[in-house]
Amino acid sequence: GFLPGRRGGDAAHGQISRRKRRATQQRPRSTETMTERAASTGFHVGGETVTTYNDAHYKKLRERWGLGDDFLATFDFTKNMKGGGGKGGDLMGFTTDKLYIVKEVNPGDQKTLLKITEDYAAHLLDPHGSLLARFFLHFSRKGKDFLVMNNWMPPPRYDAVDSMEELGFDLKTNYNRFDLKGCADDKTLVALGEPVHAVHKRIFNVGMWCGDALWTPERKRYFEGKKHAQEVKFHVSQQVHDEISKQTRRDVQFLQKWGLMDYSLVVSYHGVPRTHLDVARSVYAGTSDGGSQPYLAASKDTLYISYVGIIDFLQDWTCAKKVAMCVKCCERNKATIPPVPYGDRFASFVDAKFSGDCAPVPEVVALDATP
Repeated sequence: GFLPGRRGGDAAHGQISRRKRRATQQRPRSTETMTERAASTGFHVGGETVTTYNDAHYKKLRERWGLGDDFLATFDFTKNMKGGGGKGGDLMGFTTDKLYIVKEVNPGDQKTLLKITEDYAAHLLDPHGSLLARFFLHFSRKGKDFLVMNNWMPPPRYDAVDSMEELGFDLKTNYNRFDLKGCADDKTLVALGEPVHAVHKRIFNVGMWCGDALWTPERKRYFEGKKHAQEVKFHVSQQVHDEISKQTRRDVQFLQKWGLMDYSLVVSYHGVPRTHLDVARSVYAGTSDGGSQPYLAASKDTLYISYVGIIDFLQDWTCAKKVAMCVKCCERNKATIPPVPYGDRFASFVDAKFSGDCAPVPEVVALDATP
C-alpha cells in the first residue's frame, strides 16, 4: 500500500434481454424486511445515542479497516452537516480530517441498503478486493437515516509542505477530480486545483440552448470540464490497471445481481515532479487506510497519485427510472439504462480509461511512515 495505517474520523481529531431477465431472476431475496431490520441502540455519534441498522455487519467492516466504535464520537452535526448531498438536497458532511462522509439516506436508498447489507459486507470482506465505497455505519437520528462511508477522494494536505515558492512549483496545478459513468453525465469536479461548479442547461433557460454565445464563463468552464472528463486518460502501472479492471468487473457483477445502476467512478488524480517523492509522501501521509490506495506510478518526469472508487450505487431500477429512460429516448449515451447494460458499459469504460503505461514506484516503501 501507499500509506498504510490510516486512522481517522473525528475521534482521532479531538468515509428485456435474456441477460436482464436472468439477472433479475438471480437477484438474492433479502432475509430482512423493513419491519424486521436488525436495529439496536447504544452507538454514539457526536455525543448522541443513535439507533443503528444491521451493525453486526458494519462492525466487521470497521474492524477490517481499523476503526473503533468511537470514530464519530466528536462529530458535530450542527457544524458539519450541510445540504447538497444528492440531487434532492440531502444532508452531507465530512469528519474534520475529511476521511469520512456522513450522508443522509433517502427512502429509496434506505430500502436498498437494508436489503443488501449482509451480501454487501461479505463482498467487501472478500480477499479479491472491491472499489465500492466502504460503509461503516448505518443509523437513524431524529427521524432521519444516515450512512457513514470512506471518502474516496481525500484532499491533499498542502499545509504539510513548504510554500509553493520554496518548492519551486505549484503543487495544486496538477490536481484534478472526476465523477465518471462512461456516458454523457461524465464531469470534472476539480481542474488544475480549482473547483468546477455545475451549470446545467435547463429547459426554462432559453439562452443556454441558443449556442454558447450567451453562456456565462462558469457554464463554459463546466462544459469544457465535461469534455475533458470524457477525453482524459489516467496513467497507472500495468499491475494497477489490471487490479482496477478486475475489481470493477467483480463489483459490477454484484451490482447487476441486485439490479442497481446509475453509479459513478470517482477519481482523484495528482501529478507531481518525479524528483519530489518526499512531497507526495507529505501531502498524502495518513490518507490511506492500509489498502492498496492511493495508487502510485511514474512516467519519465511525473509521479501520478490516484484514488479510485465507486459511489452512489444504491439506485434501484425503479418505475421512475424506466419512465426517465423513455423521456430521454433522443439523448445519446445516457445514464438511465437498465442495470445489466449499465454495468457492462461501465466495466468496459473503466478498463479503457486507465492506461497501464507507467512504471510502479519501487520507492513506495519510503511512504509507509506517517509524520
